[in-house]
Amino acid sequence: MSISLSNILKELPEAEATDYRSLNRSLFKELNKACIVIDDDPTGNQTVYGIPLLSSWTVEVLVNELRQSPVFFLLTNSRSLSAGETEKVYKEIAENIDKASKITRKNYSIISRSDSTLRGHFPLEPSTLKTSLNLEKSVTVFIPVMFEGKRVTVNNTHFIKDKDVLTPVNETPFAQDHSFKYTKANLKEYIEEKTERQIYASEVYSFSLGTIRKNSIEELSQDIFNLPDSCYCIFNSVNYADLDKVANALLLAEKNGKQIMYRTSSSFVPSYIGLKPKEILSVEDLLEKPTNNGGLTIVGSYVKKSSEQLKEALQLFEINTIFEIDIEKILSDNSQEYLKTIVAQIRSNLKDGKDTIVYTSRKLLIGSDVSTTINIASTISNALVSIVNRLDVKPKYLIAKGGITSHDIAIKGLEMKRSKVIGQIQPGIPVWKMDSLTKFPNLKYIVFPGNVGDNNTLSKIIKKLS
Repeated sequence: MSISLSNILKELPEAEATDYRSLNRSLFKELNKACIVIDDDPTGNQTVYGIPLLSSWTVEVLVNELRQSPVFFLLTNSRSLSAGETEKVYKEIAENIDKASKITRKNYSIISRSDSTLRGHFPLEPSTLKTSLNLEKSVTVFIPVMFEGKRVTVNNTHFIKDKDVLTPVNETPFAQDHSFKYTKANLKEYIEEKTERQIYASEVYSFSLGTIRKNSIEELSQDIFNLPDSCYCIFNSVNYADLDKVANALLLAEKNGKQIMYRTSSSFVPSYIGLKPKEILSVEDLLEKPTNNGGLTIVGSYVKKSSEQLKEALQLFEINTIFEIDIEKILSDNSQEYLKTIVAQIRSNLKDGKDTIVYTSRKLLIGSDVSTTINIASTISNALVSIVNRLDVKPKYLIAKGGITSHDIAIKGLEMKRSKVIGQIQPGIPVWKMDSLTKFPNLKYIVFPGNVGDNNTLSKIIKKLS
């Protein structure tokens, strides 16, 4: 049932005007820790800039990064993996972080970054990290807010906001995700559901919006410090003023020795590290050198919002620059010949300066179980990767729509080992600059989450880049 945010806020104190973001920046530096964001999807850097993104987590890679970067992301793409594969990956990451930390003598904090609409391997990912890093006594702080995508938490319930109207996330299509279904929007009940009652809702701690706004930082920090070992705790927030204050209290608790494992969405990262807000990237930032080549947009996401955005964007393209990938042909024995023909046409378009769009047919194929469904999605994503692999014309830009799609194209298609997020082209939509070792050095790569923006956002971005 939808409710009014303004009616809720009438009963609460105003958010503080204190610049906690700057205080957090100083406090994070003072802790002298690296912040390692372990991301289950490549879109989690959608709120930051100037931060490295790594597709590898060997001990050597982690040692090098710990020595040069106070913050970095590890891109696992585990949302496209089975639970068993995810556990194996996160255990490996944790063991390598532990070894690299001992070599560099650099301490760290861990953010297990996941989806603001509550999809993902939870509680598996933070639990695996805690066990593998000997952090079983850590409090698991759960903060899924993502303001750029209009996701807020109030009265312990997670909502999607549309102007003043709040809709509980369990009443949205995201709750029916074929791999990560859930029924509860109240986060205490969600944790009970997802832990299969290993943790009961009554055992989950929370900080209300009234408490966060009314209490002093010292009081909040002390209350966090007094939380029992190994518990779960949620924090309500409806804007960055709330979240920045929460992050400050958490940092102070860490400074005093509290062990915390974070499970958050992307808005928490800039609050925690004290990263100053940055303006949306300009055309000059995005297209530094003129090129006669066309740009390329690839849409793999199936969520309703992506399909609506695709429908609007298709109106910008000529008929011979639109390529719908037939999923059934991709899954057939003749898939390679089919893809070869499409790549030749796309190559010709890009060379002629024509912006081109490629998308998977909107019919969603579901397997007999979760693993089979994930394997089908992986096969489809590999087909899109194959298109980029075979291209020998550097696009003016490359937009990848959808989490699995954007990850696989970056890692497998562009052969990215390390890149850097340079900012956002629209709120919640990051732009990566590919490094010199990728297939197309210095390419501007737009990672467009499936669940961000309105119906016109994709078409706005394409117009801007064109």
